[in-house]
Amino acid sequence: MSAKPWLDHRVLVTVGTGGVGKTTVGAAIGLEAARRGKRALVVTIDPARRLADALGIGELGHEPRTLPREVLRKAGIEGPGELVAMMLDTKRTFDELVSRYSPDEEALERILANPIYQNLTDALAGSREYSAMEKLHQLHSAGEYDLIVLDTPPSTHALEFLDAPRRLTGFLQSDFLKLLFRPALVMGRTGFRLFRFGSATVLRAMERLTGIGFLRTISDFLLAFESMLEGFTTRAAEIEALLRDPVCGFVLVVGPDPEQARRALDFSARLQEDGIGLMGLVMNRVRTWPGSGPVPELDEVEAKRITEWLAKELAEGNPPFDPKRTARNLVGTLTRQALLARRDAEVCAHLEKALALPPEAVRRIPLFSEDVHAPETLRRMASYLFGNAADV
Repeated sequence: MSAKPWLDHRVLVTVGTGGVGKTTVGAAIGLEAARRGKRALVVTIDPARRLADALGIGELGHEPRTLPREVLRKAGIEGPGELVAMMLDTKRTFDELVSRYSPDEEALERILANPIYQNLTDALAGSREYSAMEKLHQLHSAGEYDLIVLDTPPSTHALEFLDAPRRLTGFLQSDFLKLLFRPALVMGRTGFRLFRFGSATVLRAMERLTGIGFLRTISDFLLAFESMLEGFTTRAAEIEALLRDPVCGFVLVVGPDPEQARRALDFSARLQEDGIGLMGLVMNRVRTWPGSGPVPELDEVEAKRITEWLAKELAEGNPPFDPKRTARNLVGTLTRQALLARRDAEVCAHLEKALALPPEAVRRIPLFSEDVHAPETLRRMASYLFGNAADV
């Protein structure tokens, strides 16, 4: 685990499976960084607008948007810090990458207009995951922010984004792609065009059968893309290096659920295999028992005794409701809450022990009664993340 305080990193990556609250945790981290005078950027790829909702602003787009000062003031931020947010556009990120490595304007126009490229953008090397990593690299290299918080894409598998640069490199270096490029590599670009034009009769026959110039489109795509292979491969390697750089830290967000805990252990083991240390663990939406005392264990006998006592107390006030039924409902609710609180506490304790993280690396955020859809609520979440540890 990194010994650096969380907000001393240049990049923080919130990771975890879908639905655990990565987006809101990432936004809360960015908000706290702004409160401490930093210029922080929170990047999401989630199209469900959770980040915009959590920040209490309107639509987010591919261009970074600075939160208005009045929005920050609602969260108690009066200093010079800034919070910037953006929602990644996968297609535009790939277009930017193609533009960077295209040898000339003509090649760029050909690849962007090519139907193969337009339709394969989503499938190529896990586009959402790779786009997030690519944009992270761009933003970090530009050096405009003190902290970048990346909300990783929602997915069924929390490790997909780690594999994205590797998958792209593997695809670009695969024997299959080399086989497709071989005519161009052997005969040269002019020879490949002659090969294509010499097969015009076959191509026209295919077009009549399929209704599209499929092979012609493929050949144009390969010719345009071939010149960018080295740039794409180099970039993928640079992204992998950034993920392992000490400036980058990983915060795992987990729900208090046995299945989530199991996935978290798998994720931590995979990070260790890749030489990446887990910087922190956030147990989000944890059910707790009111007050500071231990969670009571109410068996049937005890629950019945409390119900009878409560019904008697309520009846003395001559209420306009059924005291016995109300007492049963109240004790039943408390019993269920105690059961859930004990279960969540056990899951959290087991996970913390298994991950062997120091106490200052672990945070528990209780289940809020309201949705996190405003800076004020984010500030409350940030207080659980940063309020009790001087070194975070």
